[in-house]
Amino acid sequence: MKVAIQVLILVSMVALIPACRENRQWAPYDNTEERLKFEERYNESVLEKLEKQQGELTETLAGELEEEKRKEVEDELARVKRRLERPAFFERLEEGDLPENLEWTTNLDDPDLGSPDAKKGGTLHTYFLGSSYPRSIRSVGKESNNSFRSYHWDDNEMGLISIHPNTRNVISALADRWAVAEDGQSVYFHIDDRARWSDGKEVTSGDFMMSMYIYLSSYLTPSFYRNYYGEQYWGIASYGKDYLCVRNAYPKPIAPFFASMNASQEEFYREFGPDFEARYNWRTRPTTGAYIIKPEDVVKGRSITLSRVPDWWARDLKYYRNRFNVDRIEFRLVRDPEKAFQMFLQGDIDFDLLGDPKKWYEDTEVENVFKGYIERATFYNVYPRVSRGLYFNLSRAPLDNLDVRIGLQHATNWEKVIELDLRGDADRLSLLNDGFAGISDTDLKTRPYSVEKARAAFARAGFDEAGPDGILRNADGERLSFDLSYAKIPALEAMVLRLTEEAKRAGVEFRLNGMDGSASFQQVLRKEHEISLMGWGVGQPMTPDYYQQFHSKEAFEEDGKTPRVMTNNISLFADPEVDVILEENRNATSLDVVIETSRELERIFHERAVWVPAFKRPYYRLGYWRWVRWPDDFNVMMGDLPDMNHVLWIDEEMKDETLEAKREGRSFPEVNKVYDQYREN
Repeated sequence: MKVAIQVLILVSMVALIPACRENRQWAPYDNTEERLKFEERYNESVLEKLEKQQGELTETLAGELEEEKRKEVEDELARVKRRLERPAFFERLEEGDLPENLEWTTNLDDPDLGSPDAKKGGTLHTYFLGSSYPRSIRSVGKESNNSFRSYHWDDNEMGLISIHPNTRNVISALADRWAVAEDGQSVYFHIDDRARWSDGKEVTSGDFMMSMYIYLSSYLTPSFYRNYYGEQYWGIASYGKDYLCVRNAYPKPIAPFFASMNASQEEFYREFGPDFEARYNWRTRPTTGAYIIKPEDVVKGRSITLSRVPDWWARDLKYYRNRFNVDRIEFRLVRDPEKAFQMFLQGDIDFDLLGDPKKWYEDTEVENVFKGYIERATFYNVYPRVSRGLYFNLSRAPLDNLDVRIGLQHATNWEKVIELDLRGDADRLSLLNDGFAGISDTDLKTRPYSVEKARAAFARAGFDEAGPDGILRNADGERLSFDLSYAKIPALEAMVLRLTEEAKRAGVEFRLNGMDGSASFQQVLRKEHEISLMGWGVGQPMTPDYYQQFHSKEAFEEDGKTPRVMTNNISLFADPEVDVILEENRNATSLDVVIETSRELERIFHERAVWVPAFKRPYYRLGYWRWVRWPDDFNVMMGDLPDMNHVLWIDEEMKDETLEAKREGRSFPEVNKVYDQYREN
């Protein structure tokens, strides 16, 4: 369920290094009986918890309460009683048990995606972002949250429904119709009769029951899925093999969107058990989407290739028929980004993002561009911006001091980075969740660079005396010095050097710790960092989710002291009062509540100075060899990478034409287009 849970993926700096062990033989394992017993135990535990809650709330109401508190308890008791009417989380029912008053709907009225001129075939040559090889091709579990996951899972697998990336309406995917019950929480889906796995097996309701079992299982090292699905859903029910009901824990503004989830083939995951993360680490799975990874196409330490399923079940369906055009997508390991860029200029890589202004303005001033062999484009998109910035570990002194953090915000000169390193081609970021149309508070601005304000804040924290090196110290002689970790890539190197120079003017020392992208990300997940330069992205976006990054439950173990590793609360922010707002935001039943709580949370995190926002761009830039073709409007509105919605294609005839012209010295018109139809300002 990549969209609803908004799994946070580190952008451009989290790919992981290869696993070097060869595949091994595993003992046979069948979880069928174990899974059914798990469902029984889980249902019993839910019932026990609900009955306990009902008793406690009833007892509370019998005492003296203020009017506002009494109303709150009464509402919660009513909610518990409602759930007790159908307490089982897992239900296996028959098609005849479906409610009779359901109003089924579908949506085949939105515009097609992609171009009818798209050609099928060819190979797209690209490379792993982050300059590292992934440690796993699993979609869940330890070390699965790497930058390659989006390519083989998020952008490929089909959920029950999807969101049209231009209209933002719900459209069909694995389900061809759906119905929202009167409670606004229970969403019923009919699985498309045509839906098939890449191995030809039928997609059934049992595949979604398997997904929920996996998500709630303790066999997954990260606790995120157990917490999210256990708290955000009241249950899942199969009605025979063709129908499914997913019950959201709260009524949602777009209930089908939040109830949608991906399938996990029962046959393939029958061996899901205690050794899942090792057993399945390099197993290539059957997919519901257009691409599959073949075992022979995993060349460890070198490449992974996606192959288009030749008889993909959705290949002729509206919204999908003009997409997923390339036969093969080859991802190579290129550890040096500069080498990858040179490979692109030579034609060994078919397209490259050109976010680095030096590459855009200078390094692409070459013959292959002048002669039209390589074309360039700037595309303005509408998509939540990467929350790129400096993230503090609030459990480390003196970062636990608010004035120190405010001082660091004023001491970090992102304005100069934007002006010089980015040549003005970016704007200062202010929000953790910027770019959610109608939700993000565009009036809230981050603290600007100011040596005077930085030193004043540091002085309030006791750092008021400069040492011989100019770095501020407190009365105990402690220096205002911090480890700053980051992924060691050229574009970031220049930025952190400038930030370090500017911070010294304010009396701060940044001890630079450039690391492999994998190592940097793992350090952060283990909560071993002091300050980390990184950025989070989101999946298909509808509403922001702050819970993962800031709820107390995601910060510390039950003792309240031991950092909880492998969660997205990398700031170790924990405040019970803020938890209430975080829960209200996640559980919002209306868009108005989403807007109100999102803006309140942004204000709180601004006041608490939990991070230093960096920069944002309202577009992406890329260069591509002219045989990589795009629709007339280039791409869809909602997408933060040019290939994530798979509307491009390879024109083999144009490739032959281009290479022949290159050999003979003939040229084509130079192309540098701007697509601004979705530009917001």
